[in-house]
Amino acid sequence: MAIISNTGQKTFKSDLQGAFETLQDQRSDLLGMVRDAQLASRLLVVEEAHRLRTGVNPDDPRVKRYANASTNILQRVAALEVEVQIANIRVPTVTKTETLLQGRITDEASKAAAHVQVTLIDEAGAPVAGVAPVETDASGYYAFILQPAQVDAIGANQKLTLQLGRDSGKLVPMGTKPFSLTTGQVAAHETRLQAGELDLLKLRPAFGAVVKTADTPPAEGVKPPRKTSQPKQNSKPK
Repeated sequence: MAIISNTGQKTFKSDLQGAFETLQDQRSDLLGMVRDAQLASRLLVVEEAHRLRTGVNPDDPRVKRYANASTNILQRVAALEVEVQIANIRVPTVTKTETLLQGRITDEASKAAAHVQVTLIDEAGAPVAGVAPVETDASGYYAFILQPAQVDAIGANQKLTLQLGRDSGKLVPMGTKPFSLTTGQVAAHETRLQAGELDLLKLRPAFGAVVKTADTPPAEGVKPPRKTSQPKQNSKPK
């Protein structure tokens, strides 16, 4: 449990910040524990469904109920994974005059698009001078911290947007609305990528084979091939 120490006005802000960070860490850990518990319970559900299907009766109504329970658990796990990603975000500290532009890059299910380069570009599609690209973390989070001189150089009327990717594949996400920045502003943008955009950025995993899970029974009458011993090769010629 987080503890706030009353050490006086001079350290109150840092003490409070430390307490919030501790609470955030605890939230991340608890969400991860709940997610892992859900995955463990699904293993039990799948195993029981397999036992009923193969050892009792494949038409047992409990088999279908267990299959539905397995699907529901996977949906909860997916939602918990998103919550864990969000809980792991750590927003940088900025001063009153600094501008913070932050957000998440995700897929359509709000899952993180990690390690994607994010570039701030102007209306002409050119990178904004003096603002280095950043990269999303494991939670899909990115943050630009701009100094007042940088914001003044950009101009309050300049329309900006985000470009994702590197030389191997770049895009401006569909549905992204242009925005402008002012000194001291804290702006947040969440960008959800569509399937084609994920493919272009090579964020879709490629599966070369179908993985057979424990809740997929083997076909009737199909037996695994029997291993045969290979003839031994003589080490010496006759």
